[in-house]
Amino acid sequence: MLEGRVRDVIASVLSVAPGEVPARLSPETVPGWSSLRQVQLALALEQEFGVEVDPNVIPDLVSESAIVDYVREVAA
Repeated sequence: MLEGRVRDVIASVLSVAPGEVPARLSPETVPGWSSLRQVQLALALEQEFGVEVDPNVIPDLVSESAIVDYVREVAA
């Protein structure tokens, strides 16, 4: 369930279909990727899950599994 919600948030921010979210999120794997998109992703996660994303962690949130793990950790 959490994984699906995370995938939906990622897809929305990156403007791709949920099934097209790459395993590794980076400028090389996502057209139009930028540091602004990275920040938008963090803000979208905060809104969706009611958590606060540590700005120091934002650069590490570059895979679906890393994001899921982080949300689980801060939402607990």
